[in-house]
Amino acid sequence: MEQVIYKIINVVNSKFYVGSTTNKKVRFRQHRKLLRGNRHHCKHLQASWNKYGEDKFEFVVVEVVPSVMSLQQIEDIYLFQHVGQPMCYNSGYSADAPWRNAPPESTPNFGKVMAQQQKEQISKTLKDFYAADYFNHPRVGKKHSEETRLKIRQNRTPTSGENHYRYGQKLSEDVRKKIGDTQRGKPKAPGRKVSEEGLKKIRKNIEEGRSHKTFLGKKHTEESKMKMSKTVFVMPDGILFPSLTSVLSYYGIKMPTLRRALISGKPLSKGRLAGYEFKYGGVDSKPTENDMALIRAKLVDTIPTN
Repeated sequence: MEQVIYKIINVVNSKFYVGSTTNKKVRFRQHRKLLRGNRHHCKHLQASWNKYGEDKFEFVVVEVVPSVMSLQQIEDIYLFQHVGQPMCYNSGYSADAPWRNAPPESTPNFGKVMAQQQKEQISKTLKDFYAADYFNHPRVGKKHSEETRLKIRQNRTPTSGENHYRYGQKLSEDVRKKIGDTQRGKPKAPGRKVSEEGLKKIRKNIEEGRSHKTFLGKKHTEESKMKMSKTVFVMPDGILFPSLTSVLSYYGIKMPTLRRALISGKPLSKGRLAGYEFKYGGVDSKPTENDMALIRAKLVDTIPTN
């Protein structure tokens, strides 16, 4: 199949739509089907097709692109030259992303209200995509400017007094119970003051054993710590570590670095440990005596001996 740049030309006023394809027969048939069904993505071309009729449009190949050249880059040159000019129907400035930098009103979904089910489906798809790989998220490795950070802080600052949306309203007992059940046991915001009545309820819950405060001042046994810890396998050293803490101490790295490596499943890309891979061990995996001996040789005081 040859690579071609084509135009759909309105013979009445010489206006045109430009595109590219490796199979002109199939692509031209697709365009005609969409235009005849009043479903074409280019609103301007569709409106002209509806006004002048199918017989007033010609499909013309304007350039054959050699196979050694990028068809997309050649189309982008045409788009850069013509989009925005009175004679061009196209709205998008890029063949890869047609609606990038296009005026909002020219996009096919402009002014349409998205159904709640569609919103939920889009949200689920994106969440699954981001969860599949830590580096899939578009914000990974990027930093907000000071101006953006200030706006975020301002938007997150809760309103109070007369500006609060619930000012002057009273919550029903059912709603108050739901809020209490949801928030109970969670750490409170710094500077938050508890009323005398609230303090009495807290003390009563502590006395009856219904509070996380009952563990205050206590420490887990070494056996409990080992049960709660997760083993980590490190390559190329081939050592199975008994916990994340032991990995941090052994290699002298920070928790965010280790977390990223564990979540992404990819080797570290830079630094003195470039190429190292960190993987969670299995549920029943335990370090061998040889593993523990290697670890203890470097971390005598941080690894339990029993």
